[in-house]
Amino acid sequence: MSSFPVAAALGPAVGASLPPRIGCASPSGALAGYVERYWWCATAPDPLAASLPDLWPGTGAELWIHLRGHVTAHAHDGSVPARLPPAHLVCLRRNRWSLTPSPDGAAFLAVRFRAGALRCLLAADVDDVADTTVSAEDAWHAAGRRLADVVRAAPAGPTRVAALDRELRALIDRRRSESAGESRVLAAADLVYRRRGAVRVDHLAAETGLSVRQLQRRFPPAVGVGPKEFQQLTRIQHAARTLLLDDEPRYLATALDAGFYDQNHFIREFRRFTGRTPAAVLGRGMSHFYYESSAVRGQGWTPTTPSERRHHDHGHRDPAPQARPR
Repeated sequence: MSSFPVAAALGPAVGASLPPRIGCASPSGALAGYVERYWWCATAPDPLAASLPDLWPGTGAELWIHLRGHVTAHAHDGSVPARLPPAHLVCLRRNRWSLTPSPDGAAFLAVRFRAGALRCLLAADVDDVADTTVSAEDAWHAAGRRLADVVRAAPAGPTRVAALDRELRALIDRRRSESAGESRVLAAADLVYRRRGAVRVDHLAAETGLSVRQLQRRFPPAVGVGPKEFQQLTRIQHAARTLLLDDEPRYLATALDAGFYDQNHFIREFRRFTGRTPAAVLGRGMSHFYYESSAVRGQGWTPTTPSERRHHDHGHRDPAPQARPR
């Protein structure tokens, strides 16, 4: 597991004049196939400075354990804003959330799962928990309560992340025999993601030893949506990441590389998933879902202020998630 400075991000307090701190760390080798990164965020106890990344539809899922304060989710489907449980899943496939931390600030530690990995931890079907708020206790009963309690009780820093890593390994070990029969579907989801959506469903079925009908029937319970919609999510996510990381975004080239017919087709699909045009999104900062994991390359944290980013960019290519008022 990578080392990182975490006193400000995971400790009990943050200076009121500071912007939110966002950082990440990599999982243990045993969980590398399931967890893309651990990440954390802490906002200042100042409503004007407090902001969080928007959550948009994506291919993975997350588990959040709140350490201080609370967060309210404002869903873009018109539902009533909801205060998120103390520990909960985030698995957005069609909905979008804007987040508001409590006025006295908030801090949480989160797990970013890889595409398809959530099914290896859940007894429920993933399409039953997608686009809803599911507490850790509802997902795993006593084991969910224990996970949250153990994480909160651990000292801030690497010890807390290591405690979370151990609890997740225990959950996966418990579910391993039950989820073994879904290995082909999860392998199909992994292929779609790695190939950036550039694979036909019939070819995907043939490669994984399933019929097209089997793949279409078994994909939603394992991943949250059907294979075709998962392809679309994958293409949008990879195209968005490419534009974000490019010093001079090239919309047409990126759209064509991602498999869209033309730039207008890409903009239309992008707006359908995010509610905004690519240009509007790039100008305001993106959801953390669309950023490359700095933890994968062993970086301990990602900068959040302009001066930190300028210093960081001298040696690294991966910018931090923007945490700015929206």
